[in-house]
Amino acid sequence: MIRMDDIVLAFDVGGTYVKAGIVGSDGSLLEPLSIYPARAGEAKEELLRHFADLIADQAKRVSAGNRIRGVGIAFPGPCDYERGICRTRGLNKFDALYGVNLKEELTNRIAIIPGLRDRWSDAPAVAIENDAALFALGECAFGAGHPYEKTICLTIGTGFGSAFIRKGRLIKSGHEVPPSGWLYRLPYRSGMMDDYISRRGIVRLAGEMGIKGVPSGEEDVKHLAQRARFGEGIAVQLFREFGHRLEEVLLPFIQSFRPEAIILGGQIAQSADLFVSEAIGSVPVRVSPDLSVSALRGAYRLFAEDGKD
Repeated sequence: MIRMDDIVLAFDVGGTYVKAGIVGSDGSLLEPLSIYPARAGEAKEELLRHFADLIADQAKRVSAGNRIRGVGIAFPGPCDYERGICRTRGLNKFDALYGVNLKEELTNRIAIIPGLRDRWSDAPAVAIENDAALFALGECAFGAGHPYEKTICLTIGTGFGSAFIRKGRLIKSGHEVPPSGWLYRLPYRSGMMDDYISRRGIVRLAGEMGIKGVPSGEEDVKHLAQRARFGEGIAVQLFREFGHRLEEVLLPFIQSFRPEAIILGGQIAQSADLFVSEAIGSVPVRVSPDLSVSALRGAYRLFAEDGKD
């Protein structure tokens, strides 16, 4: 049980930076967002020590009137999130943590930090999930998904993240949803969905359509979106086709899960007006402005009574 004066230390771990916040029961950040280096290429012991230090640093910012319920972490996959075991390998980030039970390692380390021993509302606890799941929990508890009982939540950026929510709970199994709620690895056309519904999917489609002058690097999709907004016909067609592909991958799950809304987040969602209308398959679409803040808010929900199915 989580009490109203309990807070959660929330972390969104990326390959370059770690974003952190102290989240209250209403989903608000009680202190300004903190940003730390991820140090993703370091050795196992250095990384574990680094993460424990970040937790300790955030804990020092908690006011005396609040108790710490736990530490919620959005961590990049692949991972066994239920057990907290990192399965990341060959991605040039956190390779040294492959096979490490992050939940156990970090719980053991923060339990012996002298200054924190009296700050926990219960025993020290660490929970780990992927960023799309935490985005979904955060949006459905405190954001665009709050009015709805059933939602499909998507993050579109470097990759394609997804989560299915019913009554504030992650739905990870059953005939209505893909295994673990993950769409990215399902087969689609000549590859898998992640190959098409992602930043590289848009860049690949631009190449197939013969669009020239696309810069390499992180500004590629932003550049294409600007061209579409300036009325360049082929760029407009590019995003329309991307939207058609998104609808194509979602329709089977709209029919099986019957969501009341689709919530979009991630970098590509900033250009959602170019590839989705107000609805996909008659289901209203809502766009969230900030993936990281939503993921931090979702970390709080990991310690609420609502769980996962």
